[in-house]
Amino acid sequence: MTSSDATGGDFALGTLRTTTSHTIGIPHLVELLREVPSDAPAERYREAVVEGNVLGRPTQAGRQRSFRHLRELYLLDPGRPEFTALRHFWEIDPSSRPLLAGLLAVTRDEVLRASFSAIADLPPGWSVTSADLTAAVGTQFSTEMSESTLGKTGRNTGACWTQTGHLAGRAKKVRLDVEARPPAIAYAAYLGHLAGGRGLGVLDNPWSQILGIAPGRTLEALRDAHTQGLLDLLVAGNVVDVSFPGLGGAA
Repeated sequence: MTSSDATGGDFALGTLRTTTSHTIGIPHLVELLREVPSDAPAERYREAVVEGNVLGRPTQAGRQRSFRHLRELYLLDPGRPEFTALRHFWEIDPSSRPLLAGLLAVTRDEVLRASFSAIADLPPGWSVTSADLTAAVGTQFSTEMSESTLGKTGRNTGACWTQTGHLAGRAKKVRLDVEARPPAIAYAAYLGHLAGGRGLGVLDNPWSQILGIAPGRTLEALRDAHTQGLLDLLVAGNVVDVSFPGLGGAA
């Protein structure tokens, strides 16, 4: 996979650091996508937040700031396949929305990606502190962030993983299992395809870790999504082909 700030037209893992100052705002994304039709142009999202104030922000500056953060994390641009696919799967299964949003936020924000190492291998019920998340981020960014920024990032990323369903609790958080339903599996596979994965490689990547797909269960997960008609899967001996009807692309 390549890495850039993902502001151009090509797919790339983002190097944004939105979560050093804010959470990923899934409740705000839910409100915005409820208001704006899936076939709306990019400008409609800005109008809804900044002019229509669908998020209920008390000031103009707050509205603009909220829009900027949502656009950084979720693109809000039908010209970007990552966002188009998000909206495609968003309407299929509302219970998958926290994971769908989390998958795209992780794609965009390198700090959020780094923080996941603090919880990736924890069993359900294991306690997680903001210090654990701070340490995980610090392993990669300690020379680039102040102690106060790292501390805030630990708290923010803890809230982020609570929004996605990986953690529960407020002051004291515990690890939860997430249920990767077919729409989230298909979206993760599509992101893997955009990143250059082919065959089983569409899920042999960081997104499958976010979904908690165990090693060796990749084909089973793809079959679950295929059974629901969310992707096409052809297995012939050791050859695996994956394609995405309505989204474009084969793997």
